[in-house]
Amino acid sequence: MKRLLFSFFLCIYLNGVSQQLKINEGVLTDSIPVQGAADETFATYLPSSYQVSQKAPIIFIFDPAGRGKTGLLPFIEAAEEYGYILICSNNTKNGPYGPNLEITDRLFKSVFAKFTVDSNRIYTAGFSGGSRLAGTIAVLSGAIQGVIACGAGFAQYPLYFPNKNNRFSYVGIVGDKDMNFREMQKTEDWLVSLKIPNERIVFNGEHQWPPSEVMLRALGWLEEEAFRKGVKEVNSELRSKNFKDVLVKAQYYESEGQLVEASRELSRMIEYYPDLISSDSLEKRLRKLKREKRYRKEKTRLAKVAMLEDTLNYKTKERFALELSMGESPDAFEWWENTVKELKEKYASHEEPEYQLMAYRLQRHLFAMAGESMDSFLRENKVKEQEYAEKLLLVIAPDSPFTYYQLARKYAAWKKYPSALKHLEKMMQLGWTDKNLVKNTSEFQNLKTLKEFNELLERY
Repeated sequence: MKRLLFSFFLCIYLNGVSQQLKINEGVLTDSIPVQGAADETFATYLPSSYQVSQKAPIIFIFDPAGRGKTGLLPFIEAAEEYGYILICSNNTKNGPYGPNLEITDRLFKSVFAKFTVDSNRIYTAGFSGGSRLAGTIAVLSGAIQGVIACGAGFAQYPLYFPNKNNRFSYVGIVGDKDMNFREMQKTEDWLVSLKIPNERIVFNGEHQWPPSEVMLRALGWLEEEAFRKGVKEVNSELRSKNFKDVLVKAQYYESEGQLVEASRELSRMIEYYPDLISSDSLEKRLRKLKREKRYRKEKTRLAKVAMLEDTLNYKTKERFALELSMGESPDAFEWWENTVKELKEKYASHEEPEYQLMAYRLQRHLFAMAGESMDSFLRENKVKEQEYAEKLLLVIAPDSPFTYYQLARKYAAWKKYPSALKHLEKMMQLGWTDKNLVKNTSEFQNLKTLKEFNELLERY
């Protein structure tokens, strides 16, 4: 690990004498070869303002499935607005950290040899497992100015935990229907306790890359962090714009009766813009808001939902671990059927929207727990565990195309091609649209030579 990080710092040091590669500005370019790695590539986007003679900030982006173009797209508008170089690996994917960090090391070396980068403004970003990798790099390297973490917090290994010595700023972004919603709330509290500057942004959505307008807000906050840290000259116009955006949000939340969110926006104004508005008047307004009965009632309700979500989440994880250790469900999955029924009938139809969102997140959590476990069981060829996860998936999400994608992978890995094709057909019938993922799935490579496989994809 130390050797990897040493070569990363060496890349930064050598940046000044790097040879430049001509890539058109304002155009997304995919599949650029990584130097010294025959089978590794990355996608890039150079802002229209990019000049070889001037150092530019850079964001290294990590998609959980190694989709370089997919990872870049949400950032392009913000890259144009603020002048960031965008880089996204086509090879880092969900999986062990060792190989991913080695791929990242080679990527850094290649990128710093090609582009003119401001070594004081290096950022990492990622979604889901890619978010955990982005955070890990920031914790280990010490050279990362900021992290944009979408849909997941830090890696679940103490070696990769943040600490009080870390100097990066952190933007956590999560959809209100994301299964990792509570994790991102807890990550915010954790970073506050470590005194690591951070911001949490919630958008209307699921476990997905956030939309471009959310990335604009995230980059706007990181730009201001660069002002506050003295690594970039203050842009008064940008600060004024961001202040007005926060003010509008505070007013909107108050008018909608979302007083907890309104209080968050008021607190932001007090912390970040004391020179643009009277802090005394804001603090008075904030105290008044927090004394309101509606505020206290809303805060109590949100705390109850959070506690309930954590409790139900823990119970499902505990049950999953128990049955996995047994290799079977002792009650033929009745416990799971009852749990899914309760989520749908008791909480998904609750009069309070917070409970509805909680029910959705927990159902997605169950689905991800079974689906991701099946992924690892396929990689490790654990047949008994695969069969258990398969049965659980069919109980939790019998109508999801992803369920049949996973089953098709299993049968393809076992070389039972007729069964694999049968489940792929079912997957497509249920609305699957990502044909490129199917074509690039390792278990399906032998299927690509079959006429039936290609005809199936052409039919949908």
